Amino acid sequence: MNSEMISIHETATSVTEALDTRHSIREYLSQPIPEEILKRIFEKALRSPSWKNSQPWKVHIVSGGKKDLLAEALTKAALESTPRPETSWPESYPSDAKKRMFDLGMKIYGVAGIDRKDKEARDKFMLRNFEFFGAPTAVFITSKFDLNFFVGIDLGCFLQSVLLLAREEGLGTCPQAALGAFPDVVRNALTLPQEEKVILGLSIGYPNPDSELNRFHTPRESAEDLIHFY
Repeated sequence: MNSEMISIHETATSVTEALDTRHSIREYLSQPIPEEILKRIFEKALRSPSWKNSQPWKVHIVSGGKKDLLAEALTKAALESTPRPETSWPESYPSDAKKRMFDLGMKIYGVAGIDRKDKEARDKFMLRNFEFFGAPTAVFITSKFDLNFFVGIDLGCFLQSVLLLAREEGLGTCPQAALGAFPDVVRNALTLPQEEKVILGLSIGYPNPDSELNRFHTPRESAEDLIHFY
C-alpha cells in the first residue's frame, strides 16, 4: 500500500487521469469559481445513475458572504454541541479498515505538521471542516427520500461524478460527512424545508499549489488484494 505526493492544481484530461490523481484538498486559494464552471459541473453530474431514475438528490451551492456566515454558524455549533447527523455514521469497522484509517490519520497529521499527541492542534485541524478548509464555495447534498442503502449508493454515484468533473476543471474538492453533522444549522441558513435531510457536503475550489498537504496522495490497497477474477 503506497502513498506519494502528487500536485493536482492542473486540469485532468481524461477520466483515468482524474481517478488516478484526485484526492481530498484541505487548503484552497481564495480565488472564486466562475459561476459557469459550477453550473457545468453540477448540471453534468445530474447524468449520474440512480435507482429507477429516482434522482434522490438536491444540491445547494454556497459562496461569498453567505458561505462565510454559514462557516461561522457551523463552527460555533461544533464548539458548543455534539454532532447530530440525520443518517447514522459508522461506529465499527473491520480490523483491516481500522488500521488503514489510523495510518491515514497519522500520515495526514504528519504532513500537516501536527503531533498525534497534540489534541489541541488536532481539534483545531478538525474544525477546519466547518470553515470549508478556506474554499471559496461549499456544497450541501440533501434528500427528501427515506434514507436507505440504495439511496446511499445513488448519492455516492452523484458525488463521485462531481469529484471527477471538478478535477477535469482543475478544481480540488473534499467530500465531508462532517458537513452533515449539524443539519438544523444548514437548514436554517438556507431556509430548507424540515423534510429535506442534509446528508453531506463538500468543499470545492482552486487548490493552493504551494501546500504540501494538498500534494499528499492517499494510499490504496493493491489490486491483487481487492479484485478477484473467476
